[in-house]
Amino acid sequence: MWLGILGVVELAVRFFKIPSYIFPGPFAVARTFVSEFWWIAGHSWVTIREILGGFALAILLAIIIALLLVSFPRARRTFFPLFVSLQAFPKEALAPLLIMWLGFSMLPKTLLAAAIAFFPLLVAIIVGLEKFDPRLRVLAASMGASRTRTFFSFRAWDALPSFFGALRIGVTLAAVGAVLGEFLGSDRGIGYVVLSASRNLDGEMLYGSLVILVALCLGFTAVIDRIERWLLPTTRIERLA
Repeated sequence: MWLGILGVVELAVRFFKIPSYIFPGPFAVARTFVSEFWWIAGHSWVTIREILGGFALAILLAIIIALLLVSFPRARRTFFPLFVSLQAFPKEALAPLLIMWLGFSMLPKTLLAAAIAFFPLLVAIIVGLEKFDPRLRVLAASMGASRTRTFFSFRAWDALPSFFGALRIGVTLAAVGAVLGEFLGSDRGIGYVVLSASRNLDGEMLYGSLVILVALCLGFTAVIDRIERWLLPTTRIERLA
């Protein structure tokens, strides 16, 4: 089906003689991708590392802070509104500051990716931990489980569906943060390729880079789905039923 759609688009581009810098044909994009594969792959690897680094940092911070806020209700009442107000602050404004402070390395892009992906992960973990089924709590107490054992054997597992839902959103937000940082200051990465192609009116490279970025996000989401199916097969079956 997809080949048929691409064929129709190719015919429409040729029939209406649309300039390549406006909308190139799919086959021209594929030809450019093949001819420049290793150059594009090098830039893609830089962006992948920035996305994964920022995503991992966001997960780590979200887990630590969520556990503290859930364990200490007074701390949550004090600090959670602060995190909500910080979420309203446009993270894009941090990019120039991070680049000015840390230079044009991968670090500012990684930090920006983490900043954008952090809040959805934090909220999902808190919601997942707080919706702990009281029946499971009673079951754990009847079995003589300690508070730590109850958390790791029951409560954490009960929060995993919410956590995996946030991971799907967080990884795409991390990709947005990494590419945004590359837009504002970089000589490597998919964001740099997109910006360079747009300046040179290279439509084939521009659209090819966007396709790669979408493919990366779909690939990360597919990995998260696979891990969720492995850890929570019954939960996923119940959701689909």
